[in-house]
Amino acid sequence: MLTLTVQHPNMMTIKLNCRKSFLFRLVTLCTIILMTFPKAQNPEAFNQIYTKTYLEISQKDFRKALKIADSLYNVSESPRYKAKSLMLSASLLQQSGEFKAAVDYAIKANDILDNTNEYVWKAKVSGFLATQYRHLGLYDQSKKYIDQTAEIIKYIDDPKLVNQTNGFLMQEKAYYELEQKKYRESIKMIDDASRYFSLSGQDNPFLTANNEQLLGLNYYHLKNYSKAMDYYQKALNKLNEMPDNFLTALVLNGMAQIHIAQKSPEKAKPLIDKAQLLAEESPYLSLKNEIYQSSQQYYALTKDIEKLELTKRKQDSVKEKISGKTSAFINDSFTNLKKDSEKKQQQSEQKNVLIAVALFLLTVIIGCFIIYRRRQKEKFVKIQQILKEFEETNTPTMFESDIPEVNVFSRDEAILSQQSDDIETETQALMTPATEKKILGKLEKFEQSTLFTRNNVSLPYVAAYCSTNTKYLSFVVNNYKKKDFKNYINELRVKHIIHKLKNDSRYHKYKISSLADEAGFSSQSKFAAAFRKVTDVSPSEFLDHLRSQHLN
Repeated sequence: MLTLTVQHPNMMTIKLNCRKSFLFRLVTLCTIILMTFPKAQNPEAFNQIYTKTYLEISQKDFRKALKIADSLYNVSESPRYKAKSLMLSASLLQQSGEFKAAVDYAIKANDILDNTNEYVWKAKVSGFLATQYRHLGLYDQSKKYIDQTAEIIKYIDDPKLVNQTNGFLMQEKAYYELEQKKYRESIKMIDDASRYFSLSGQDNPFLTANNEQLLGLNYYHLKNYSKAMDYYQKALNKLNEMPDNFLTALVLNGMAQIHIAQKSPEKAKPLIDKAQLLAEESPYLSLKNEIYQSSQQYYALTKDIEKLELTKRKQDSVKEKISGKTSAFINDSFTNLKKDSEKKQQQSEQKNVLIAVALFLLTVIIGCFIIYRRRQKEKFVKIQQILKEFEETNTPTMFESDIPEVNVFSRDEAILSQQSDDIETETQALMTPATEKKILGKLEKFEQSTLFTRNNVSLPYVAAYCSTNTKYLSFVVNNYKKKDFKNYINELRVKHIIHKLKNDSRYHKYKISSLADEAGFSSQSKFAAAFRKVTDVSPSEFLDHLRSQHLN
């Protein structure tokens, strides 16, 4: 899930017709103003440079944006502006996946604000750290900083700033709930954020668009595509008031995902193309990952295999960078923790052991996760292979009414596999080729029916249907189907259910027990065992894969 940080300045509306040359002169002019009057810094000029750098310059020239952020810090005199400049650098570094550097800048900003009453920016720094740990999947740490931010807000005196900061906090909580797949809760938090921004008099198009984009994303996950599109369109209308940025790409991507879900590739194409262009220009790794994922869904829908494979390679490269930077941050964090502990608690062997255990467990967890992901990928390939093979070989079954009824008493299932080698040898000697051919023909008709889904199907039952005896039928099944009668019936049942799942999405809503009953198994456990034996995957894994493919 893609997210963005909540630490934004009180941004001003910026006209769209600013050319690069004008932008350069503007930045230079404002920097000179700040350097000339450091003790009476112009908030409007500072915010204008801050906003331009964050939303526009960083998307085109990342290194230049970092240099501007450093320049703002160097000319800043007050703790507020120093912290604000550091948080600009932190936000830019976070976008590029440099989590450790981003956190270091935030901690430095926090140190500068430590002995001040700048509670608004203290809350923003704390909120930023909550966001970073959420990005890393360290939700306990993230929740800790969310709670810390709420405590800091209590010390802010200005009601307007209280509402504004609460608005940012609600946004972060909305992201938190979204990543926990609690979409209704996330929507509630976004509504609270909008209410707080309204009470603060905040009328910033970027913040409004951010909320609308979040609402669109939540309703997309709830499959309310009409409502999601309305919110995305509102967000895009707001973003048209400013230069293209990463949020623009997210909104376009969200709209494209809706059209892809609705099987309308012609509507998705211009949105995907524009989102891809913005993502390629942006240093934002998580943005690239999100856009590449949607692009693959689009190319899969349009059956453009060449572009699908190219985009997959690009996404794998981005994921590798994100994973590397994330692992480096976590490893570095634990390494620093260990060094600090050894320095402060040199006499405490117990704590050193605990740290070693924590590192070991982390390594085990990471290893298990890698193994899990590899197995999931193998299962994905296996299921795709099953579907492909099934599509090439499987034919729809006939209705039961097309097959003559056979009135035979049911027998215990154990009889299905109890055949003697001596009997088979004798049967082979007595049965003529013509009889074998006739039985095979009857079996083919039986396989095209749904009679094998009956609970009372047995070897005598099928033998009667094939107009033969159990010895002959058992011999033919063993020699031509290469399995005993029980496994032969189970395979027919499993393939029958695969056919239903593949061709009728209504079956995706069925429980495993219902599918077992539909196939004719007497219990869910027997169905699961037979399904895994035929496909090498469990029915729940197979069903989850089909559900995800259907949603995408």
